[in-house]
Amino acid sequence: MALLTSLFTLNPEVEKFSFLNRSNIEMENIYLEEEVVDLKNTYHFTGIISNEKADFLKSQILDFFKSADADVKISADVLSQCYSFIDNLYPSVLEQLEIDDVYSTSYGTVVFDWEKDVDNVFSLEIGAKEIGYFIEVNGTDDKQVDSLILDESENELLQDLSSFLSV
Repeated sequence: MALLTSLFTLNPEVEKFSFLNRSNIEMENIYLEEEVVDLKNTYHFTGIISNEKADFLKSQILDFFKSADADVKISADVLSQCYSFIDNLYPSVLEQLEIDDVYSTSYGTVVFDWEKDVDNVFSLEIGAKEIGYFIEVNGTDDKQVDSLILDESENELLQDLSSFLSV
């Protein structure tokens, strides 16, 4: 492994990925922790692409916050909630979100829609203090969740979203 690591470190672009410079023991421990605790970090190279998309989404949501149009404008609390949510999305989930499917509502909330097709939708609405989401599978309501606190229910939300996208 040392030879492989030293070959990679010759390339300055690869040196940016500090996980290549860790010993085998550290690498195994970190990989297992990330696999169990935080799957979004197990895909190091996908994360680079996702970070660009995440930054673009955040920029779009910041435009909602800065908008003078009352039908588009969101509060600082909604902006903060959206940023937190985007930061916690798995790269594979973020990649399946179309930029056009993130929009603000006249209620001052932001909606994130993952659409496989017309009959299969996961729709999340983020407000200042609460979130809600529904899952539609084959044109039938599969699950509807209202008035949750994002910090308290984020694991359930991400699990439902991942399950929806993996089917």
